[in-house]
Amino acid sequence: MTHHQRLILVWTVSLGCTPAPATSDTSDSQGETSDETGADTRSDDESSSGSTASSEEGGTSGTSTTSSSSTSSSTGTSTSSASTDPGTSTSSGTSTTGTDTTSTTEGDESVSGEDGPETGDPFDAAFILGADISSVHENNYTFRDTDGQTKSIFDLLKNHGFNYIRVKAFVDPSAPYGYASTSNGCSGFPEPFSDRDHVVAFGQQIKAAGMGFLLNFHYSDVWADPGNQIIPDPWRDNANIEALAEDVHAYTTDVVRTAVMAGARPDMVQIGNEITPGMLMHVPGPNTDCWGNNPAQAPFGGAANDANWGNLATLLNAGIDAVRAIDPTIKIMLHIENTDELEGVRWWVDSALSHGVDFDVLGLSCYAAFQGPPSVWETTFEALAAEYADLEFVVAEYNPERTAANLMMRDLPDGRGLGTFFWEPTRGGEWGNSMFTQEGNTLVANPSDFAEFDTLRAQLGL
Repeated sequence: MTHHQRLILVWTVSLGCTPAPATSDTSDSQGETSDETGADTRSDDESSSGSTASSEEGGTSGTSTTSSSSTSSSTGTSTSSASTDPGTSTSSGTSTTGTDTTSTTEGDESVSGEDGPETGDPFDAAFILGADISSVHENNYTFRDTDGQTKSIFDLLKNHGFNYIRVKAFVDPSAPYGYASTSNGCSGFPEPFSDRDHVVAFGQQIKAAGMGFLLNFHYSDVWADPGNQIIPDPWRDNANIEALAEDVHAYTTDVVRTAVMAGARPDMVQIGNEITPGMLMHVPGPNTDCWGNNPAQAPFGGAANDANWGNLATLLNAGIDAVRAIDPTIKIMLHIENTDELEGVRWWVDSALSHGVDFDVLGLSCYAAFQGPPSVWETTFEALAAEYADLEFVVAEYNPERTAANLMMRDLPDGRGLGTFFWEPTRGGEWGNSMFTQEGNTLVANPSDFAEFDTLRAQLGL
């Protein structure tokens, strides 16, 4: 199914997080708004690939899928990722001095806190009540809780039971068509938000707050979602899938090792974002906009179809192997969004497993506007839990039907429903409403929204 939607994104975003000065790594997409607090209109083009379905990408603010097919070519070489300098990260209400986030070792040796800097304690939760607050470090808002007290975003969320934070990562957001780029008439950002060093600095704050950290690799310079899986600019000269996989491995190694050495060890790593149709399969085209919409097909890549699944598996395993080489205890999540198409999800998971993709957690998007009502989600998750006994599950993105999403996960058998990640509680759009009201430079927690989570906190035993 292909459809076009134009979304109005209402930004109520938060917190300033200034990381170590970056050289040329990833950043946040100019994507969802052209300014900090105003509304922005953007269109996303979505169609299905193989057995995929359309959904709203938490990152792309719209429903967008694309029909995908690709072929692999033959020989070539690969490139690697950049390093950056140390610095200081700050947040509204708290500040954290950044450690040197420059990668100091080569190869795939695991990183141990016994032989180097503190790596950040692993976080274990009986149930994950998570939130993706990636946009928070793009602004310098203060936060007022329902008790009238000004707090950091972390303390505010923890006060209502949240215990885990998801953060997106881009490869080179300053590149043309990247999240922070001002090329092609795009508004951009003054710094490369969501690049390696911004993500690591934010991760340090997450770990310092005693929360779990989910690192979400988009493997793009801009939003990756069902309609846009654009190969990063530094990787587009590769001649074949093996060379592209080498870039995936080197980049993943660099970011995860840098995070671990900086005391920001991720507790879970997501390899690709809403990769129902595949990943690393597009390039910018003549009609590509500032958010990556309307890309062109790459000569080869990781399209998810029967003829090309071997290539997609090569790319996925390159990222997975890099994480496991550094710390095999970090959970690996794969994220797709066709939750309303059980057969499509089965086909995707079966294809991944039959091609030797070794992952721990399957994440699905659950937006009522795009994946249907909770009864549909429940049917899919219950079937998957019965059929894939070795997998665990999360709701990777959701907004409305908050109680239903969390109780659904709680009730999956054998504790294999690990939990949920609310997408951008400081923002609102067609996917759902913000949980905050803006008053000048302050974001005020909405009592009714957080009261629901206070009730859920007790129901979930948090």
